[in-house]
Amino acid sequence: MGVSIPAIATEAAATGAGATQRWVAPSAIVSTTGTGILKLCRDWMIVHSCREYGDIDIPARVAIGDEFEITFGSNPKTIRFQVKGVLLQDHGCLLIPNYESMPADLSPDPTSDMVIVKDCTVIR
Repeated sequence: MGVSIPAIATEAAATGAGATQRWVAPSAIVSTTGTGILKLCRDWMIVHSCREYGDIDIPARVAIGDEFEITFGSNPKTIRFQVKGVLLQDHGCLLIPNYESMPADLSPDPTSDMVIVKDCTVIR
């Protein structure tokens, strides 16, 4: 069984001058600009690599548990993305599909799949 949302630290200092991170409450809704960057990471046993796909369409409002389709790439592929957590960072946020893959220190550049939203605010 994975780590539950309340067990995750609610606030942690990011690496950088005065930047903070915090997980949003499970009942929160965040507003987005409607676009984001899809980051997909793969572990090839010896090498770990990540690739970013910019300007993907996402919903204008997102809550934990929401599921939506993301189309990306020059040879378009579509995946279903289910939001398991939202990590606020300064004015943006990270939509996380899997808490278990997040590093314990909540570094600002975790090597796990996510959607990076540059402008994101909690509206509820």
